Amino acid sequence: MNVNMTWALPQVDETRCTLCGLCVEACPCHAVKLGEQGPVFACPEACRRARAEACDCCCLCEEVCPTGAITCAFEIVGFEWNHDMERRLALNG
Repeated sequence: MNVNMTWALPQVDETRCTLCGLCVEACPCHAVKLGEQGPVFACPEACRRARAEACDCCCLCEEVCPTGAITCAFEIVGFEWNHDMERRLALNG
């Protein structure tokens, strides 16, 4: 199965972020760092080529955020599917 997928990094509403750090702890890719204004996410395209620590859109950060400050958004338009991604989408879907 081939599915193409484009996506953006999670969006952060800085007015809702309390800097609790739960998103940092939840990220399995270590793609989230806590900045002065809130979470900062590693760029998925450029960073993926250079290192493993890049957001893979699992959306765990959004799920654990107690204030709803993080919003994950992605649109499937094509992607070479792999079973790991299928498992993550099933868990988050």
